[in-house]
Amino acid sequence: MLLLTAALKADRSLWMGARYRPPAPVAVRVTSRPLLSGGVLAVPLAALGGSTFGAFTDGTRFLQAVLLGAGMTLFFALLLRLERLSQLHYERVGYDAAARPFVHRPRTGGPGRTLARLSVRWGAMTVAFWGVERVKGTPVSWLFSGVAMALVLLVVAPISYLAERRGRRSRPPAG
Repeated sequence: MLLLTAALKADRSLWMGARYRPPAPVAVRVTSRPLLSGGVLAVPLAALGGSTFGAFTDGTRFLQAVLLGAGMTLFFALLLRLERLSQLHYERVGYDAAARPFVHRPRTGGPGRTLARLSVRWGAMTVAFWGVERVKGTPVSWLFSGVAMALVLLVVAPISYLAERRGRRSRPPAG
């Protein structure tokens, strides 16, 4: 009950209670069987984690992977049970039928576009640096290339941003 109260309080603080719509049928189905759904979510993750640290060749590590899977299953089952209890609460209280679904309208510019641009530049610079060093005969690792180019971008990106901003200020407004 304490966890449900905390989850509903978080919903209210995030304004979810005012615009909460009925859940999709698949959400009701998944949350109606939390232990089974938690197992379906956790088993592939535990198998991936187990294969990462060699659990299929060592008995102790295999037991650790099984315990990891069981723990993740219980954690996911707890989260799904909380979601089902909040669904039941909103069914009792009532849904807001007039609530419109959230529509994401990306703005032009913004941090996502800037980060995408920076990551493309970083990737191109990393590959170019790695290739130039390879041709020189001093092979460097991908990790070193990536870190070196990230440091270069940490210096160059703010300078180019300030230069672009200064250029925008000096130009007269279009119109």
